[in-house]
This record gives sequence, C-alpha cells and structure tokens, in this order.
Amino acid sequence: MKFCISKSLVRILLLAGLASSGVANAYLQDEIQVYDDEINAKGEYSLELHLNATPRGNQQQGYPGEVVNNNNTRVTPELAYGLGHDLEAGFYISYSNNNNSFNYAGVKARLKWLPYQEEKGDPFFAGVNLEISDTPYPYEPSRYNGEVRFIVGKHIDEWLVAFNPIFDQAISQPLVHQGPVFATATRVSRNVSQDWALGGELYTNVNQVTQPIIYPNMNNVVYAMVYYDGKPIAFQAGVGKGISHNADQTTLKAILSIPLP
Repeated sequence: MKFCISKSLVRILLLAGLASSGVANAYLQDEIQVYDDEINAKGEYSLELHLNATPRGNQQQGYPGEVVNNNNTRVTPELAYGLGHDLEAGFYISYSNNNNSFNYAGVKARLKWLPYQEEKGDPFFAGVNLEISDTPYPYEPSRYNGEVRFIVGKHIDEWLVAFNPIFDQAISQPLVHQGPVFATATRVSRNVSQDWALGGELYTNVNQVTQPIIYPNMNNVVYAMVYYDGKPIAFQAGVGKGISHNADQTTLKAILSIPLP
C-alpha cells in the first residue's frame, strides 16, 4: 500500500526537528505512554491518572543524588483540554513515592497538534506533541526541560500501529549545552472485542544524537499490554521487562481515564 506524504507534513516534521535541537533529557519516569490519534474536540476536557511502579529496577545513579526508579512509585494526574483546529493542551503534576515518602516531582505543560487524522479521510494519522517541564532536583539534573514527540500511525482493520520518535533536551544548566537525547516509543495492538485490545509497547532510549549508539548504554523496555475503552473507566495497563543492560528489570504501569461531567 502506497501513501503520499504531503509537503505540509514534511514542513511539520522539519519545524519540530528544528525545535528539538534547541529544546529533555528526562530521567523522571512520570509518564510511560505511546501517543496515538486520541485528541479532545474543541471545548472537551479529559482527566487521566498515570501510575507506574518499579519493583525491580536499576539501582545505579546516572548523576549524583538521582532518585532511581528501583522500588519507587510515580503518580501523575493530567488534565487536557481541546482547543480546536486539531490542537489539545495538557497539564501534568507529578508525584513520586521514594524512600517511603510521597514527594512533589514537578509539573509539565504540553501542546498536541494532530493535523492528519484518519477520521477526516487522511490515509494515516500524524502530528507532534511539544512539552515543557519544571522538575526539581534530584528527579532531573536540569530543572527545565523540553520534549518534541512526533506522532505517526495507522489503523489497519483491527490493528493499531503507532510510532513516536522523541527528542528530549535540557533547557537549563547543567545539561543545556549537551545535544538532545533521542528515544522512541512504539505500540502495536489488536482489538479483540468492541472495548478490549491486546498488544505490546517498546520504549527505546537510544543516546544523545551527537554520539554513537552504544547498545549497553541503551534503556530498552518491552511491555505486554491490555487496553479497555469502555465504561465506567477506560484504562490501559501493562507489565514491562527490561531487555538491555541498563534498563529496569520489571515495571508496572497503568493509565486511568477518569470521566468528567
């Protein structure tokens, strides 16, 4: 099957790529999600609760004082609002339960743009999500960070394939002068009924884009996933297994979609 990528989409990708080169080297594991074609309509609110825990994780600190994922739990509520014209704004507040203490771990604001949607007759969905975060030390080495996440995918009969190339860049000291970190998030799932789907997700933290790819330094985790899109609460949940040396061995994650009036 052949698809024709328009000049507009090429411009989107180029502009976002340029933004990423100047905008987070994210260490706080507050959100583990593959972005797909879900987006709020104009004036529509949504509330999600992101939960993840690492019963068996890497205990080696990446920088002095880092709060590692091992034996920690993260809780992040996200409120989103549809702005119209294929735009959605979101706001996160992150908390971390580490050392038997529940602590504030930062805030994020994001803007998702999805100009290509299959529901509008496009052959695939595509867009970009821009994000700025304010995360206190020791959850991030740099307080202010930015992320550019491309979104591309397609529904094929009962299947969904979604892929997110991600560029994270510190925008404050001490890492502001380092190059962006490249990562990917991939989802492949299949509907097994009207409300249920099963699938897998792969998260790969490659390296700084200015450095060669070194497999032992990568952080690769694969998840077995279940997705529910019904009432009273839609959710997705999964169990992750690290498949590279520096990855967390076991991670549990869930995203709950809380109904709003």
